[in-house]
Amino acid sequence: MFAEPEVQLRPAQGVLAALAAGIVHAASFAPAGAWWLQSATLAVLVVLLLRAHAGTAGSAARAAVLGLAFGSGWFVAGVAWLYVSMHRYGGMPAPIAALALLLFGAYLALFPAAVCALTLRAARVARLAPAAPGPCALAAASLVFAGCWALSEMARGYLFTGFPWLAIGYAHVDGPLAALAPVVGVYGVCAFAALSAFGLGALVRRPPATSFAVATALALAPLLVGVSSSGRAWSQATGRDLTVRLLQGNVGQDMKFDPLRSLAAMQAYVSELLRVDADLTVLPETAWTVPWSATPATLRDALLAHLERSGGLVAIGMPLPGQPAAGQPHAPRLTNSVAVIDRDGAIAARYDKRHLVPLGEFIPRGFGWFVALMRIPLGEFGRGPATQPPLVIDGQKVAFDICYEDLFGEELAAQVRDGATILVNVSNIAWFGDSHALPQHLQIARMRAIELARPMLRATNTGVTAAIDARGQVTDTLPTYTAGALALTIRGSTGLTPYARWGNAVPLALGFALSLSGALSCLAARRRSTDPNPLE
Repeated sequence: MFAEPEVQLRPAQGVLAALAAGIVHAASFAPAGAWWLQSATLAVLVVLLLRAHAGTAGSAARAAVLGLAFGSGWFVAGVAWLYVSMHRYGGMPAPIAALALLLFGAYLALFPAAVCALTLRAARVARLAPAAPGPCALAAASLVFAGCWALSEMARGYLFTGFPWLAIGYAHVDGPLAALAPVVGVYGVCAFAALSAFGLGALVRRPPATSFAVATALALAPLLVGVSSSGRAWSQATGRDLTVRLLQGNVGQDMKFDPLRSLAAMQAYVSELLRVDADLTVLPETAWTVPWSATPATLRDALLAHLERSGGLVAIGMPLPGQPAAGQPHAPRLTNSVAVIDRDGAIAARYDKRHLVPLGEFIPRGFGWFVALMRIPLGEFGRGPATQPPLVIDGQKVAFDICYEDLFGEELAAQVRDGATILVNVSNIAWFGDSHALPQHLQIARMRAIELARPMLRATNTGVTAAIDARGQVTDTLPTYTAGALALTIRGSTGLTPYARWGNAVPLALGFALSLSGALSCLAARRRSTDPNPLE
């Protein structure tokens, strides 16, 4: 596709370079959060792909191998904290935990591998000349790459209940492309990031003068669109300020389900709760390891006396007996829930987690042996209903989500369409130790706030407990792995972003539009290359 540089890489060297680029790519996410590094490392993959196109037969297969190597480095390094949960806290033997991590990373790497293969196949169909590509051919290949990348990230977010962690758009929460998230969501940001990276990679490959302007436009145009879109307010403050306290217990996962340690944690939470009045106090996921009805009487009485005096509410993460659906005589098993307790000791509102974690909260068919190896408590929860009403406090509508449910923007968008003015995530990722999972999860929550133009509060066990405004900026936080309380005042927001209104339909349409237009352009280029009387 481009003139080959002086230094040639052997196929094995190219695979190693892709693997190294993928490992560095993982570092572009939190805690570093370097959006430019994400663009640069993906551009390295593009350069390697263009080398593969300049090769002989089998370039699509070579491209798939490059994508597999890049993805393996990216995901194994990026989600290495899974090893901590499986081995340190799950009790899985170290070799099996390491193998499971590698296999999972290889599965996730299939998605970029498919994108790379399709991109190179499109280049072959267009009969692109490696030495002197035309500007139309360059643009066509870039559209296929960007559209397929966005679609592959979406597919990864849906298949087998979905695992969209480390979608490339998350690396851009502090970059110019973040301004596009309220319109196209994180998957649309993925498309624009891939388009920019393709242009950057094309520039590195030194295109001829006729295509230089196109490569430059591909690299810069998405960023310039983002810059020009920044500063727009997609929502407006509404209602009165609420006083909120977010409690962080710092209960070690290896001690969390010990009965005595669990009781001590409940006592510590109640003691902290009694210190200060608030309209709403939020405790993390499974702060209680028993249902509300099993709360010791002394703690229950002290908590209710405080609520009676202050007039506030407390939201506690705990297992609850499932609610029977209409027409069903029996309730399902325990749910992973948030129970909102009022001054009478009643559960005034509840939220039951609906997007459960495979192997952690439900056991997929055929994987019972894997969960048995990990010895996970509470490994089989019931699923909450798709639509659950928000908690109403003086006109503010507070919608809860639990742990990694905030990875699924389309589900939180439905809550916003139902009137939510404030989003609250309760989480416990102590399973992953003091790892990069914590800042990565905060980065994901920030993207949800940007997409939906809603403030997001996070009450976590070990971190990161934080307040995020409707523009995705962290306004306050607690240090990780410390016990404490974050006190704040917050006002909700109203108004729907395009993404909140339409959800993933917008990035899905964008991904298909880019892919199909690129594919049609490649076919058009093929016809022009065989036309004995071209018009151009």
